[in-house]
Amino acid sequence: MIKKIFIRSSVVLFWFALIFGILYWPEETFLGNNRSINVFAWGDILDPSVVADFEKETGIKVNMNFYASNEEMLVKLKATEGLGYDMIVPSDYSVEILIKEGLLKPLDKSKLNFLSHLNSKLLDLPFDPQNVYSIPFEWEIFLIGIDKSYFATRSYEKSWKMVFDVDHLSYRITMMNDPIQMIHLVTYYLYGDVQEINDHQLQEVTRLLTQQKKYVNAYADFRGDYFLATRNSAAVIASSSYLWRTMKKFPFVGFVMPQEGSFITVENICIPKPSKKENLTYQLINYLYTRSSMKTHYDNYSIFPATTDVNPDLTQDAETLQLLSMEGKEFEKLRFTTVVTSQEKIRDAWVQVKTN
Repeated sequence: MIKKIFIRSSVVLFWFALIFGILYWPEETFLGNNRSINVFAWGDILDPSVVADFEKETGIKVNMNFYASNEEMLVKLKATEGLGYDMIVPSDYSVEILIKEGLLKPLDKSKLNFLSHLNSKLLDLPFDPQNVYSIPFEWEIFLIGIDKSYFATRSYEKSWKMVFDVDHLSYRITMMNDPIQMIHLVTYYLYGDVQEINDHQLQEVTRLLTQQKKYVNAYADFRGDYFLATRNSAAVIASSSYLWRTMKKFPFVGFVMPQEGSFITVENICIPKPSKKENLTYQLINYLYTRSSMKTHYDNYSIFPATTDVNPDLTQDAETLQLLSMEGKEFEKLRFTTVVTSQEKIRDAWVQVKTN
C-alpha cells in the first residue's frame, strides 16, 4: 500500500514539475542546445532583423521570450530564480528590485567593447550605482500625447493636470497599465519629488486614480497611442517612442512635455545569475551596441539609443533633437520611477482602482 502511494506521489510530482517547467522555463532549457541563448525582453525592443543577422554571422541561436510588463517579468524571474534565461532587458526600477532579490550576475565589463560610447547621463544612476549589474540600452520619456485638432480650439495647461485634474477633465484619456509607474507618477503630481509615501498618502493617490477612472478609456502598456490615432482619447500617457511612431503616420497627433517635469525610463541589459552562457551572451550584447544595430532600432522603434557615436547617423526632426540633446537643469527635471511603498501595497491599491 505504501509503495503504491509512493509511486503515485512520484508520478504526480513529476507531472507537476514538467508542467511548471514548460510554463516558466524556455524551451531550450530542456533541449539543451549549447550554441543557443535565451533572451527575455519586451516584445518590441529587439529588432528581429538585427537578431537574425547576429545568428547568421555567429551561428548562435537566439531564443526570444517576451513579456508585456515589468511586473510580469519580475514574477517569472522570481518564480524561476532566473534559471533558463541568459539575458534580460528590464526597466530601471526593475533592475533595483532584481539586484535586491539576488537574481542578477555582475557584468564582466572587460568583455564589452562599446563602453566608451555610452551616454554618461545614463550611467551611475541610483538603481544601479557604478553599473555593476546593468548597462543602459535605450531610453525614453513619458509624455502626454494629445490630439492637436481637439485642443486647437480649447485652452490647456502643459501640465500633468491634463490627465489628473479630475475637477476639470472633460474628455477621454488613456493611462499606462504599470502600477508601480502610475502610483509614483500620481505621487509626484500630488506630493512632488518624494521617494516614499505613507499609508494615508497612498490612500489619497488611490482616491485620485479611482475618481479619474470614469474618464479613462483604457489602461495600456502597449499601444496607448492607438487611442490617439483612432481619436478615442484626446490625451494619453505614453512613452516617447510610441508617440513618435504615431506622429509619423497621423499629423494631428502631438505631445506635451509637462512643465513640472516628467519621467525617464531606461531599458537595460542584464544577465541573470544562473546563466552559464556568458561568453555567447556577451557576443550578442556587443552586436546589439554596434552603430548599425542602434540605428536600426532607432529607425524602426523610435527609441533613443544609449550610445552617442550613432547620433550623427540618426534622422532627427527638431522636436526629437530637442529631447535627445537635453542637458543641465532641463535633464535634471526628469525623474526615475521609484517603488514608493511596498510592492504588495501598490498591487492592492491598483486592484482597488481597477475594481471600483
